[in-house]
Amino acid sequence: MADDSSKNYKLRFVAEQVSHHPPISCFYCECKEKRLCVNTHVWTKSKFMGMSVGVSMIGEGVLRLLEHGEEYVFTLPSAYARSILTLPWVELGGKVSITCAKTGYSATVIFHTKPFYGGKVHRVTAEVKHNPTNTIVCKAHGEWNGTLEFTYNNGETKVIDTTTLPVYPKKIRPLEKQGPMESRNLWREVTRCLRLGDMEAATEQKRRLEEKQRAEERKRENLRAPWRPKYFIQEVTRRRGGRAGPSPPWDWQGGRRRAGLGGRGGGPECRPLSGAPLPVGKRARAAALGT
Repeated sequence: MADDSSKNYKLRFVAEQVSHHPPISCFYCECKEKRLCVNTHVWTKSKFMGMSVGVSMIGEGVLRLLEHGEEYVFTLPSAYARSILTLPWVELGGKVSITCAKTGYSATVIFHTKPFYGGKVHRVTAEVKHNPTNTIVCKAHGEWNGTLEFTYNNGETKVIDTTTLPVYPKKIRPLEKQGPMESRNLWREVTRCLRLGDMEAATEQKRRLEEKQRAEERKRENLRAPWRPKYFIQEVTRRRGGRAGPSPPWDWQGGRRRAGLGGRGGGPECRPLSGAPLPVGKRARAAALGT
């Protein structure tokens, strides 16, 4: 919950791992009061680089601003764990693209990794372009976890200090009220052993859990029953332009449809914001959203 003047805003979030090979995760979040929602799918690819570990985030997300009927498609930066054998620290790196077909605007955000000698950490630069007129309308620079300065083409500037922004704690249901496949419940014994510092017991609990899931997978194969995610479905073609993609996105709207929350509807609309009745999926959806 966040408050702005006299208004309250609630951000609801649900995530699900929809594939193991490759390990694809899907995320959906919405703010009914602000009339916006985000649907994202991502899978990671890791590599060791001496004293560092790099994780590429492969996938994309779509931010929908329902008030304006706009869709912003964005990619994700890579993450790096540095000095893993001494004093570990994390940074982001790589280029992120953001595009909106309706408005013709696009943005390029570059997360700069720290040079071996000198240089700043967590540095970021960005520019926003109006493609129909080939005009740069805004540039930004700073640290993504610190101060960011925006300069517009009319000479106006704006500074945002992210360290002064309030942090609101997430609210989740207690373990005893979570479903058997929810992460905190599923891994609770592994987590308990890790907190006790018993690595041998944690490894054994992990082995038991994985073996149970392998047995369930063998059973599905014998029955020729494919794995079906609970809240997301995979699109066959991309809606944006109707082109078939090499990795079709996963759509939360299909999850709502299967949960009895209605169909897609026209345009970039996120149906949970409409206050539609929940005749079948109310309990499942409430569980997923932690309400």
